[in-house]
Amino acid sequence: MTDEHPTRIDVLILDVRAMEIRSWFDGVEIALVDQDYLRDFRSRPAEMMQPGLDVYAISGKGWQGFIVGGKLCVHEDEADFTAPSAFASAEMGWRENDVAEAARPTDAEVEAAARVLDKAGRHHHWWPKTIKPYDELAKTDPIAKSEFEGLVEQMLMAASEAKRNTETP
Repeated sequence: MTDEHPTRIDVLILDVRAMEIRSWFDGVEIALVDQDYLRDFRSRPAEMMQPGLDVYAISGKGWQGFIVGGKLCVHEDEADFTAPSAFASAEMGWRENDVAEAARPTDAEVEAAARVLDKAGRHHHWWPKTIKPYDELAKTDPIAKSEFEGLVEQMLMAASEAKRNTETP
Protein backbone atom coordinates (compact mmCIF):
# COMPACT_ATOMS: atom_id res chain seq x y z
CA MET A 1 0.00 0.00 0.00
CA THR A 2 1.53 3.32 -1.12
CA ASP A 3 0.39 6.77 -2.24
CA GLU A 4 0.48 5.45 -5.81
CA HIS A 5 -1.31 2.20 -4.94
CA PRO A 6 -4.09 2.88 -2.39
CA THR A 7 -5.02 -0.76 -1.83
CA ARG A 8 -3.30 -3.42 0.18
CA ILE A 9 -2.84 -6.99 -0.95
CA ASP A 10 -2.78 -9.93 1.43
CA VAL A 11 -1.12 -13.09 0.16
CA LEU A 12 -1.53 -16.48 1.80
CA ILE A 13 0.09 -19.67 0.56
CA LEU A 14 -1.21 -22.79 2.24
CA ASP A 15 0.83 -25.84 3.19
CA VAL A 16 4.24 -24.15 2.87
CA ARG A 17 7.09 -26.67 2.94
CA ALA A 18 10.07 -24.46 2.11
CA MET A 19 10.74 -20.80 1.40
CA GLU A 20 13.40 -18.18 0.94
CA ILE A 21 12.06 -14.65 1.16
CA ARG A 22 12.91 -11.34 2.78
CA SER A 23 10.89 -10.04 5.68
CA TRP A 24 10.74 -6.57 4.13
CA PHE A 25 11.15 -5.56 0.50
CA ASP A 26 10.25 -3.02 -2.16
CA GLY A 27 7.82 -4.34 -4.75
CA VAL A 28 6.91 -7.95 -5.17
CA GLU A 29 6.14 -10.31 -8.00
CA ILE A 30 4.84 -13.84 -7.52
CA ALA A 31 4.89 -16.29 -10.41
CA LEU A 32 4.01 -19.96 -10.62
CA VAL A 33 7.14 -21.62 -12.04
CA ASP A 34 8.51 -25.04 -12.87
CA GLN A 35 10.40 -27.05 -10.24
CA ASP A 36 13.63 -26.40 -12.20
CA TYR A 37 13.57 -22.85 -10.77
CA LEU A 38 14.72 -24.33 -7.44
CA ARG A 39 17.94 -25.93 -8.68
CA ASP A 40 20.21 -22.93 -7.93
CA PHE A 41 19.12 -22.48 -4.31
CA ARG A 42 21.69 -23.92 -1.89
CA SER A 43 19.02 -25.11 0.56
CA ARG A 44 17.94 -27.79 -1.96
CA PRO A 45 14.21 -27.00 -1.70
CA ALA A 46 13.32 -29.37 -4.56
CA GLU A 47 13.68 -32.18 -2.01
CA MET A 48 10.54 -30.82 -0.31
CA MET A 49 8.35 -31.21 -3.41
CA GLN A 50 5.37 -33.52 -3.13
CA PRO A 51 2.27 -34.09 -5.26
CA GLY A 52 -0.14 -31.18 -4.92
CA LEU A 53 2.56 -28.59 -4.16
CA ASP A 54 3.65 -25.78 -6.46
CA VAL A 55 6.73 -23.60 -6.78
CA TYR A 56 6.23 -19.85 -6.60
CA ALA A 57 9.06 -17.56 -7.65
CA ILE A 58 9.04 -14.50 -5.39
CA SER A 59 11.01 -11.43 -6.39
CA GLY A 60 11.34 -7.78 -5.54
CA LYS A 61 13.77 -4.98 -6.28
CA GLY A 62 17.23 -6.56 -6.18
CA TRP A 63 16.39 -10.05 -4.89
CA GLN A 64 14.66 -13.29 -5.73
CA GLY A 65 13.38 -16.17 -3.66
CA PHE A 66 10.78 -18.92 -3.69
CA ILE A 67 7.99 -20.62 -1.81
CA VAL A 68 7.19 -24.33 -2.14
CA GLY A 69 3.58 -24.75 -1.06
CA GLY A 70 -0.02 -25.39 -1.90
CA LYS A 71 -2.85 -23.10 -2.93
CA LEU A 72 -2.10 -19.39 -3.39
CA CYS A 73 -4.79 -17.08 -1.97
CA VAL A 74 -4.85 -13.35 -2.68
CA HIS A 75 -7.13 -10.64 -1.29
CA GLU A 76 -7.07 -6.93 -2.17
CA ASP A 77 -8.89 -4.27 -0.17
CA GLU A 78 -8.72 -0.65 0.95
CA ALA A 79 -8.37 -1.40 4.67
CA ASP A 80 -5.74 0.34 6.78
CA PHE A 81 -2.26 -1.15 6.56
CA THR A 82 -2.44 -2.34 10.19
CA ALA A 83 -6.01 -3.73 9.99
CA PRO A 84 -6.40 -7.49 10.39
CA SER A 85 -6.00 -9.51 7.22
CA ALA A 86 -9.14 -10.63 5.42
CA PHE A 87 -7.75 -14.14 5.91
CA ALA A 88 -8.18 -13.61 9.67
CA SER A 89 -11.87 -12.77 9.42
CA ALA A 90 -14.53 -14.88 11.08
CA GLU A 91 -15.99 -15.78 7.69
CA MET A 92 -12.71 -17.37 6.65
CA GLY A 93 -12.51 -19.38 9.88
CA TRP A 94 -8.93 -18.30 10.60
CA ARG A 95 -9.34 -16.37 13.86
CA GLU A 96 -7.23 -17.84 16.63
CA ASN A 97 -9.76 -16.87 19.31
CA ASP A 98 -12.52 -18.78 17.53
CA VAL A 99 -10.37 -21.89 17.58
CA ALA A 100 -9.60 -21.50 21.28
CA GLU A 101 -13.29 -21.06 22.17
CA ALA A 102 -14.49 -24.14 20.31
CA ALA A 103 -14.49 -27.46 22.12
CA ARG A 104 -11.47 -29.47 21.01
CA PRO A 105 -12.18 -33.03 19.92
CA THR A 106 -10.18 -35.88 21.42
CA ASP A 107 -7.33 -37.47 19.49
CA ALA A 108 -9.51 -40.55 18.94
CA GLU A 109 -12.31 -38.38 17.48
CA VAL A 110 -9.86 -36.62 15.14
CA GLU A 111 -8.36 -39.92 13.99
CA ALA A 112 -11.79 -41.47 13.38
CA ALA A 113 -12.97 -38.44 11.40
CA ALA A 114 -9.67 -38.34 9.46
CA ARG A 115 -10.18 -41.94 8.40
CA VAL A 116 -13.74 -41.17 7.23
CA LEU A 117 -12.56 -38.13 5.26
CA ASP A 118 -9.64 -40.07 3.77
CA LYS A 119 -11.91 -42.94 2.71
CA ALA A 120 -14.48 -40.58 1.16
CA GLY A 121 -11.75 -38.56 -0.55
CA ARG A 122 -10.27 -41.66 -2.12
CA HIS A 123 -13.70 -42.92 -3.21
CA HIS A 124 -14.54 -39.59 -4.87
CA HIS A 125 -11.00 -39.04 -6.27
CA TRP A 126 -10.61 -35.71 -4.44
CA TRP A 127 -6.81 -36.02 -4.42
CA PRO A 128 -4.21 -37.81 -6.52
CA LYS A 129 -3.67 -41.54 -6.10
CA THR A 130 -0.04 -40.77 -5.23
CA ILE A 131 -1.14 -39.35 -1.87
CA LYS A 132 -0.61 -42.01 0.78
CA PRO A 133 -3.62 -43.23 2.79
CA TYR A 134 -4.10 -41.59 6.17
CA ASP A 135 -2.97 -44.65 8.15
CA GLU A 136 0.33 -44.76 6.21
CA LEU A 137 1.16 -41.09 6.72
CA ALA A 138 2.56 -41.58 10.24
CA LYS A 139 5.26 -43.87 8.84
CA THR A 140 6.08 -41.95 5.68
CA ASP A 141 5.17 -38.29 6.27
CA PRO A 142 4.36 -37.33 9.87
CA ILE A 143 4.11 -33.64 8.94
CA ALA A 144 1.43 -34.36 6.33
CA LYS A 145 -0.42 -36.53 8.88
CA SER A 146 -0.30 -33.71 11.42
CA GLU A 147 -1.54 -31.17 8.86
CA PHE A 148 -4.39 -33.47 7.77
CA GLU A 149 -5.38 -34.02 11.40
CA GLY A 150 -5.23 -30.27 12.01
CA LEU A 151 -7.67 -29.69 9.17
CA VAL A 152 -9.98 -32.43 10.44
CA GLU A 153 -9.79 -30.97 13.97
CA GLN A 154 -10.78 -27.53 12.66
CA MET A 155 -13.74 -29.08 10.81
CA LEU A 156 -14.89 -30.90 13.93
CA MET A 157 -14.56 -27.75 16.05
CA ALA A 158 -16.49 -25.71 13.48
CA ALA A 159 -19.25 -28.33 13.46
CA SER A 160 -19.33 -28.32 17.26
CA GLU A 161 -19.56 -24.53 17.33
CA ALA A 162 -22.33 -24.52 14.71
CA LYS A 163 -24.26 -27.08 16.72
CA ARG A 164 -23.91 -24.98 19.89
CA ASN A 165 -25.10 -21.90 18.02
CA THR A 166 -28.24 -23.66 16.75
CA GLU A 167 -29.04 -25.08 20.19
CA THR A 168 -28.91 -21.63 21.82
CA PRO A 169 -32.32 -19.84 21.76
